[in-house]
Amino acid sequence: MNLKQIKNITFETFEKYGKVLDFTPGFEGKFEIVVREPDQPWRLAVLTVKNRTSAFLENHPQSMESFEPVRGTTLLLVAENHCPDDFEVFLLDKPVCLYKGIWHDVIALSDDILIRISENLDVISEFHHFAKEYTPVLLQE
Repeated sequence: MNLKQIKNITFETFEKYGKVLDFTPGFEGKFEIVVREPDQPWRLAVLTVKNRTSAFLENHPQSMESFEPVRGTTLLLVAENHCPDDFEVFLLDKPVCLYKGIWHDVIALSDDILIRISENLDVISEFHHFAKEYTPVLLQE
């Protein structure tokens, strides 16, 4: 069994995958731009998630992508581009923006999931299929 611990999203735990969409620690102003994409226009979307397992990861080599929880409890699976099978699992309890080429998928833990997505207007997707589906389970010590 390949067990993965669910991690909390912080600036430190998430830094190799993307940016936490929050004020930089120590910032004292009222407005801070935390992500810029000067080369391509973006689109906004909403995503509803019902899957309770993950059979594959996807990435967008030419687009960053935000995942902003609106409703429900969701797990976010992420991996660096060179090693999709070495993914980590985070509780998606705050908005994040993934770097280009980061492998990702989401798994629903509640019935009604809604996530706001921002990404380039034109998106290329690549897929990495797992040998077996991953299913979250609660283990008690």
